[in-house]
Amino acid sequence: MNQTSSRHNMFYLNGWLAAAMLAGAAVLIAMALFSTVGVLAAPLFVFIVLAASGFRIVQPNTALVSTCFGRYSGILSESGFFWIIPLIYQTQSVSLRSGNYVTPTLKVNDAAGTPIEIAAAIVYHISNPAAAVLDVENVHDFMQVQSESALRALATHHPYAAEDTESLTRHSEHILEQFRDMVQERVERAGISIDEARFTHLAYAPEIAQAMLRKQQAEAVIAARYALVRGAIGMVEGTVRQLEQRDIVKMSDSEKAKLVTNMMTVLLSEENAAPVLNVSGD
Repeated sequence: MNQTSSRHNMFYLNGWLAAAMLAGAAVLIAMALFSTVGVLAAPLFVFIVLAASGFRIVQPNTALVSTCFGRYSGILSESGFFWIIPLIYQTQSVSLRSGNYVTPTLKVNDAAGTPIEIAAAIVYHISNPAAAVLDVENVHDFMQVQSESALRALATHHPYAAEDTESLTRHSEHILEQFRDMVQERVERAGISIDEARFTHLAYAPEIAQAMLRKQQAEAVIAARYALVRGAIGMVEGTVRQLEQRDIVKMSDSEKAKLVTNMMTVLLSEENAAPVLNVSGD
């Protein structure tokens, strides 16, 4: 694709200086009307009228992109009052203010093939006005299409949720930085700089949301059970060791096994333990 020239300034004059020069020319016209060279007054008047059309007011965070006879001739990115050569320079105004784009909610498959819904908010600004005007048809439409494309690509390269690797649900800085870089790479040719990129929506697709919720609940129950068993084993082991080290009681292997069974039953039971007293004396 044909790219624009490197960013450089167009020719311009300070507007107040140019106004003073035109005011001086107007004085010369007035003097010519009452002198022997009055025939020059009409051409000078036409010149002043044409020159006056070259004044431009550039607002803050705005730039002018100019072309000269169909060729890119530079930009004017300073704010203030200026004069440019009329008729020769054709200019177009470009806003340099930061903008937000929130993508629509996209339905894609993650790295594991699970259908998910994802959306993102992107903060951007135009850093190269010439590329924004001359290299793409519509810079904001280009930004929207490319950011959605990058978001789809990101979602297909990472799982929605994972324990041993980076996942979309963790919103890790690495993944968000990768997303920002992917968008930046796609919109560089349009003179756009990406300031920030964040997820605004991330969820399972509705058709599998209930099933995945039950899966997460089951995984949570298994993890909780595992933690309970591991803790109970540690408590039983510590109890038996303390009893033996302090010579509180001497137990045979069968008694140890019975104690372990009783403690594990009490510690892992979902109901309160109900002690049973032996009153038979056996």
